[in-house]
Amino acid sequence: MVILSLCFAATGQRKKKPADVEVVETRARRVEGKITLDGRVRFTGERPARGLVVVFDFLSPEHEVVTSQKTQVADGVVRAGQEASYQTVLVDPVRAVTYQVRASDGEDRELRVSNAGPYPIE
Repeated sequence: MVILSLCFAATGQRKKKPADVEVVETRARRVEGKITLDGRVRFTGERPARGLVVVFDFLSPEHEVVTSQKTQVADGVVRAGQEASYQTVLVDPVRAVTYQVRASDGEDRELRVSNAGPYPIE
């Protein structure tokens, strides 16, 4: 009975899949009604992706998404270990105080992100 229960317990545990994208650094500043975002991401996925899009979810003080805005970081095929920088100016969502980062490939397939935030808006 004990051996059988251990076998069932071991099969019930799943390994968490590793992230496809790691946020290396990111920073957001408010400037004259706009938000300037600078940062770097590293693609860590096992399989190459066709294109890389970074999505910024801007959060209210209640941690609710006010708006989401995105920017294209890479057009071609990205492979493991490849880094991409972004510098973009977006419309300032007035109630936003923090933001978190998501990512997708060029075909709108959601990618897993590590170190996604939330980060403060300066």
